[in-house]
Amino acid sequence: MVLGRAYLSALGDEMEHLDINRFYYALTVICYYDGELTQKALAEKLGKDKSIIVKVIDTLAEKGFVSREINPADRRQHLLSVTDKAKKAVPQIIAAFETINSRITENISANDMEVFESVLYKMKNNLGQISIKNNTNLI
Repeated sequence: MVLGRAYLSALGDEMEHLDINRFYYALTVICYYDGELTQKALAEKLGKDKSIIVKVIDTLAEKGFVSREINPADRRQHLLSVTDKAKKAVPQIIAAFETINSRITENISANDMEVFESVLYKMKNNLGQISIKNNTNLI
């Protein structure tokens, strides 16, 4: 949790000029799928609740990075497209991710990184098992 906050803080410092309130990764995903991704699909890709994604998209749209267009194949859906402003910003965001990732792993051996990633994966699986147990108790 502390590492996550420090990472987001460093990213925020690098990208402060964009003023998009930590929605950098969501914007890169929308850009990657430009015009092909629905709000629901974005929520699924990011593992976030749809109501949270609506707020993210609202913010990105208000800031001029994203637009919603009705899906001609299914008028109930909105497809997400990026603006020219976003197309200029996304390479900067990706460069910031690369810089921070390089900085955060500096002086850490490949072996240490493998152990770290292995432990994180095991912790994630443990949480998944807890979640499954808790959901089973609710049924």
